[in-house]
Amino acid sequence: YPSAVKEAATQLWSGPDSGGSFVFTSSGGVYEGVDGETVNEASPTSDPETNPRSGRMVNAEREAIALGGCALRLAGLYTLERGAHNYWLEKCAETGIQGREDGIVNLLHYDDAASACLAGLKVGPGVNSKQRYLISDGNPTTRRGICESGLKNSKYAHFTMPPFLGKADGMKGKVYDGTKSNEALQWKPTHSSFDEFMSRTS
Repeated sequence: YPSAVKEAATQLWSGPDSGGSFVFTSSGGVYEGVDGETVNEASPTSDPETNPRSGRMVNAEREAIALGGCALRLAGLYTLERGAHNYWLEKCAETGIQGREDGIVNLLHYDDAASACLAGLKVGPGVNSKQRYLISDGNPTTRRGICESGLKNSKYAHFTMPPFLGKADGMKGKVYDGTKSNEALQWKPTHSSFDEFMSRTS
């Protein structure tokens, strides 16, 4: 995966000196740290040696950064038909959802992810070269919150709340703070929260 990023950047991009930008879409899943804490662009990431799954993404970021590109760490993506809500409500009514119900989930609509990428390209290499950005809607929710918001929408209103199988001492997750990223990219999400989106599109 890291080698594919390097190949794409070297073969399809002439570098930051040309005035163009290279934006790599990464994931907020790269962060390590204390469970339940708030993370931002500068927070520590997972060690590729001890966490190979996240490590592949960390190393892919490093390839993009080394070549003068930038990395956008995206929150969990969704549309009306795609995302955790769709799977949990349609498939987990009987089997249940793994993880505690108050586990933190950071979200981002696909359209907002696309607009953030465009913003990253537009600001140019003078701003984005070798930078890492954290992109979310700024309104973290929970596993239960996702299901509650989904049930507000007419597409999912006939489903029932699935059971949650996680224990109270299970992993809670992290809160994303992308304030600095939003300012640097001169960007803000169209959809301010998952709940707002599901309520408005009902």
